[in-house]
Amino acid sequence: MLISYPFLSASTLHDDEDRYLAQVLSTHGLPNEGGFPVSLLPTARGDLPCWHGGIHLRGGGEPVRAIADGTVVAFRFAAQAETYGTLGPYDTGFVLLRHETQAGEQLPVVFYSLYMHLAAQDGLAADRLAQLPRWLREQPGPEVRRPGQQKVWRKDVLGFAGQLYRHEAMHFEVFMLDADFRRVWCNSRDLTARNGRVDGFGDAHFVLPAGQAFVARHPRAPAKGAHRIDFPLGGPFPLPVGEAGSNPTELFVSVGLHGGRRTAQTYRAVPGGGHEPVGAPVVQDGFEYELWGLASALYPDCPSAGLEWLRLGRVVGSDRSTREENWQLVRYSETAVGYVNLAPAAITKLSDADFPHWQGWSARDEGQASNAADGLCDDAPTLALVKAASTNPLAAQALQHLVCKAPSEWDDADLEARYARLRAPGQALAAPDAWERFRDHVAKMAFWSAAGLPERSVWHFHPLRFIRHFRKSGWLTRSEFFQLRPSHTLRQDKKGMLWEKVSPWTAGNKVLLPDRYLLPLNQMMRKYGIVSGKRQAAFFGNSIQETIWMRTLEESGGPTLWYAPWFGRGFLQLTNPSNYVAYWRWRGRPVSDSLALALKAAYDRICALPPLKRGNADLQDSNFPGLNAQHLKWREDVQGSLDAEVSNEQLLAPTDSAGFYWTQLKMPLYADAEHVMERVVFPTTAGEKVLYRSPAFWKASAAVNLPASIHNLYSRALNGFEGRCSAYGVAMAVLTEVPLPTTDGGRAQVFPDMYERALK
Repeated sequence: MLISYPFLSASTLHDDEDRYLAQVLSTHGLPNEGGFPVSLLPTARGDLPCWHGGIHLRGGGEPVRAIADGTVVAFRFAAQAETYGTLGPYDTGFVLLRHETQAGEQLPVVFYSLYMHLAAQDGLAADRLAQLPRWLREQPGPEVRRPGQQKVWRKDVLGFAGQLYRHEAMHFEVFMLDADFRRVWCNSRDLTARNGRVDGFGDAHFVLPAGQAFVARHPRAPAKGAHRIDFPLGGPFPLPVGEAGSNPTELFVSVGLHGGRRTAQTYRAVPGGGHEPVGAPVVQDGFEYELWGLASALYPDCPSAGLEWLRLGRVVGSDRSTREENWQLVRYSETAVGYVNLAPAAITKLSDADFPHWQGWSARDEGQASNAADGLCDDAPTLALVKAASTNPLAAQALQHLVCKAPSEWDDADLEARYARLRAPGQALAAPDAWERFRDHVAKMAFWSAAGLPERSVWHFHPLRFIRHFRKSGWLTRSEFFQLRPSHTLRQDKKGMLWEKVSPWTAGNKVLLPDRYLLPLNQMMRKYGIVSGKRQAAFFGNSIQETIWMRTLEESGGPTLWYAPWFGRGFLQLTNPSNYVAYWRWRGRPVSDSLALALKAAYDRICALPPLKRGNADLQDSNFPGLNAQHLKWREDVQGSLDAEVSNEQLLAPTDSAGFYWTQLKMPLYADAEHVMERVVFPTTAGEKVLYRSPAFWKASAAVNLPASIHNLYSRALNGFEGRCSAYGVAMAVLTEVPLPTTDGGRAQVFPDMYERALK
């Protein structure tokens, strides 16, 4: 599920998602105006709380962009602004999009995004007008238009913020119909119904009953000396010393692994409702980048399962360790932290997919309150939260996590009933002329019935919080994944630099590699933390090229290579017998030391020869008595299969081995760096062509292909780097908000120059 904010200035691009959201709010938010989910309407008898399904955002001169791929439900491109009494001018232009995506295998997400008060035709300079899509700019007028199945891509320009009385601003809204909401929503308070969605995403969360035992030192650390975990190959990894004790009350712990850092925040319930943080978060720098070593040390019989304990808080895959434990550093009082085992069944495991209630997530249905038919909010808990939010940061945070089912303000079908209280004697709309002006004002903005929406009351999310929440998903739909195919690629050969067309990923009734492995790829990326756009771009920039544009999981020329039969297999080609052995041991499979040493010695002997004298005779399977049929099957499984009958291991191994490589070689360390994009023009046999590269991508690519050249930037020794960059540039455009360089050296949110967007 790819989703981004409606404004994408470079100043809002942060690796820290919470900082990113805060920057969007501070740059574009309108304080004390157009709040969510209630806006206060001043009247002669005091403020009346009106349901307000979105928020108002400043434009700041930036274009308004689609937050996700979708289809246009309805739009209006007004020729000019309207005026409402002394409040002044307002724009009636809008675009309503429907988005159908996924946050997991069994987690479909269908939602709508609304961009209201977009600038009218006469309010746009020629350069801005030219940025609008043709389907929009060529149909100005007051009518609501429904263009059928008009496709919109994430980050496409939809317009510019127009006039909203005294501001240049737009109303931004995200909502779901009832059935769509109930497929997504999970009440995490109902802990008996499920132990969290297996299809989880984002941070790991734990509910700790009172009386859990905390210890001062990690039980797997040495009993004496420095507090540390000794890695099998290198280390040690230092650990803080905690304090033994127990928690007197129930605690809620949220653990995130981001940018190499582990952060654990503890919460507790407060009298009267709600939750508050317990002290400062526990932060361990470098923890995520050392997961391969930590899993290998703490779960030596099956590090693969250990990684799931450490990252996900539970084991969801098929691999298992005999160590059913997950000792983590957690705060259990304002002044004390300690190590607690989070594995026992008594401790509930959740993820962000479960909408943890202690972070403020809750759902309110106006239909449960009085006067549900009108447009005013009568829900007492919601009103109390709105009142407290102005002075209480915890209440303000909870308000962002509130989801409300309420009537849409864009429906003018029953205005008399909805605003009857405003027409009472002494109220703002009591006078007939005031009511007529108001009704005309609402009618000029309304579109609900004309858009064909089936429900009058819908579930409204705080739109920026919705985006922040689902940006954690990292799940790619088929449509999103197919966009990663570059239309062309650069390749160096004896004739010079070639510019070659990449064939579409279609083959009639034949099973395609991307279709067969999309689910295992998504599952692998969740397991190994390849969920941010930059990490995925670094991964697929390499994988798409190594698989010859997602057509094979076998290295080109495999059986004839000097290191055959240990040639490359999988989505990041696992090659070299020692790497196969390391992967088998990662999965908990027995490989004797004598076999491992014999394979390594044979490989090293051949590798030491001049390239023209190398041959694969000494590496043949028959030379190694300890190499049995099971080993050979494990090796072939990494190559996968497109046959009609395919085993679970043939689905798992090609993707999981790539995740193993990713973690073992610390590719995320390089992928997480700032991607300083360069636009490079190459002379080719087809004229000058372009690729996009960055030092971050070079280092991530070198880590898995040419470790000795990580710091030898853009060395010619790295095989196929130009092709990798062809895939990387497209992936960065599809998966991230990092601006690509333009021909004049500027930055723009555009698709790569000279490449075409895949349409599947």
